[in-house]
Amino acid sequence: MSHQEQTRRTIFLKDIIREYYSRKPLEEPGELHKREIALESLEDGAYIRHLSFPYMHLLYDFILNKKTPMHLYYSSALYSTPDAPKMEDKGWEGSELTFDIDADKLPGCEKKLWICPLSNTVSETMIDTCPKGENPVEYSWLSWDCILKAWRGVLNLVDILREEFGFTNIKVYFSGNRGFHVKVYDPEVLEYTREMRKAIADYVSCEGLNKERLFPTYRGQILFTHREYGIRKRVLDAARAMNLVVRKVIGGKREFEAISVDSLEEILSLICVNVDKAVTMDITRLSRFGNSLNMKAGLRVVQLDINKNIEDLSFRDFSPFKGELKVKSLVTANIEVFDNKVALKRGEVYKLEAYVGLYLILKKLVEPIDYSEVEIKI
Repeated sequence: MSHQEQTRRTIFLKDIIREYYSRKPLEEPGELHKREIALESLEDGAYIRHLSFPYMHLLYDFILNKKTPMHLYYSSALYSTPDAPKMEDKGWEGSELTFDIDADKLPGCEKKLWICPLSNTVSETMIDTCPKGENPVEYSWLSWDCILKAWRGVLNLVDILREEFGFTNIKVYFSGNRGFHVKVYDPEVLEYTREMRKAIADYVSCEGLNKERLFPTYRGQILFTHREYGIRKRVLDAARAMNLVVRKVIGGKREFEAISVDSLEEILSLICVNVDKAVTMDITRLSRFGNSLNMKAGLRVVQLDINKNIEDLSFRDFSPFKGELKVKSLVTANIEVFDNKVALKRGEVYKLEAYVGLYLILKKLVEPIDYSEVEIKI
């Protein structure tokens, strides 16, 4: 982008971000005064850590008048001195248990293009330089179907955390971009070590599963009793739902339920949850504020009710912006934006829905021309 295009982009983003946060939308985490606060600054691209705000109005003053946050975080850990510049000096008092489930990690869900702005070329394979010497713009997107696949993993994870670990205080958030955050607030998790958190992540993802020990076979079948627990119960429940269970009588007396050993891998692929283990293990992990903006996509971090179906929702429902946005294209390309198909020609001006136009601005494919019709939904 030229310096002028970059300036227009920065002014636009600063205006809409500060307008959004002026509505005081943030969800306040418990014991704010013990949390480290961090943000990525729009003005200079700096990642600023080791901040502390004992009251929300002081945080709002900072992000509205000093540094505009592209991303806004608080620590999952509680500290006696959260603004200490060294981690060892913060005085760790415990951490909530967190999980990340990202849709782009699922098979077939990560889609990318490399676009040459001056050369008017688009490649589905990675390129280092463009025909006219400019740097290619990497563009990625997801479909809502992939988000729904990740959501099914969320539901599985919450069931495991409740039924097999006994946790009760669990919240689920859409990340504002590509997936979900699951947070456990039960008091006992605060003191869990990294090793304990890794063991939980390994368990829910079936990492290192000793299948021979857990699922011994009898004549090519795995037998189940009427009282099963943990992962064996999950496998049996899934097999029942898939109509893969047969009745088996051993020794003319004892009746079992059985599945073919050949079906085990398919069942495990459905009940095991692919989580980012580094996130779960990290006792100093930073987490996005509820209702903050994720400016990788321009969408909002939103708490979700796991008892409600999200299949009827779309990316549009997670945008806090409405109205139309006038933009000028910096590229020539036919692309997908969320679940919309958009044809762009370099130098042409388009009027797009606010959430679509914002995404393209964030990806540096268009520049804002007029955003006077854009409004905040909340």
